[in-house]
Amino acid sequence: MSRNLLFDVKPRVGDYIKFGNFPQNKAAIEEPIEWLVLEIIGNNFLLISRYGLDYCEYHNRWSSITWERCDLREWLNRDFLNKAFSEDEQQRIKLSRLVNDDNPKYRTSGGNNTLDRVFCLSVAEAKRYFKNNAERRCQPTEYAHRCHCLDEHCGCCRWWLRSPVGNERYGMFVAYSGYIWYDALIDIDLAVRPALWVNVES
Repeated sequence: MSRNLLFDVKPRVGDYIKFGNFPQNKAAIEEPIEWLVLEIIGNNFLLISRYGLDYCEYHNRWSSITWERCDLREWLNRDFLNKAFSEDEQQRIKLSRLVNDDNPKYRTSGGNNTLDRVFCLSVAEAKRYFKNNAERRCQPTEYAHRCHCLDEHCGCCRWWLRSPVGNERYGMFVAYSGYIWYDALIDIDLAVRPALWVNVES
């Protein structure tokens, strides 16, 4: 059961809460965003969107790139942040110090650590917070489905991680099955599951 961000009973890890608004249906009408609680430290919650909310390129140029300089990071921390959250809501979103790990299979550099309000999970975080492939499987909203980022057989989408693939051109991603993909890919428009740390103290 989903709860609003400000609540009487404190949610637990694995619960869903509502925070912010974003287009989610075919008519692009904004609706409350549902977030899965991944971790709780005091009044600070690590959240990831329950659904793939939109689709986006990792970067729009064919060049070596890291999370620090990619277009996806800029879109999340500018366009998405301003569209999905009011000024008051943005005040609750913490500036997070992110460790950008290397690709564990190919040792591709993850680049410099960054400070972000909104981000994609790293490969290490995707393994830490989701125990198996089944838990990592994700459905897109109808709004995100408009880009056909959906496997018609399982109803799931592929979604970005911020860690680099082997060829340094894109980020890693989670496949339709929930498997973490370490290698390069052909399609570059994948679903986005934003993550953020938010302070819920009233």
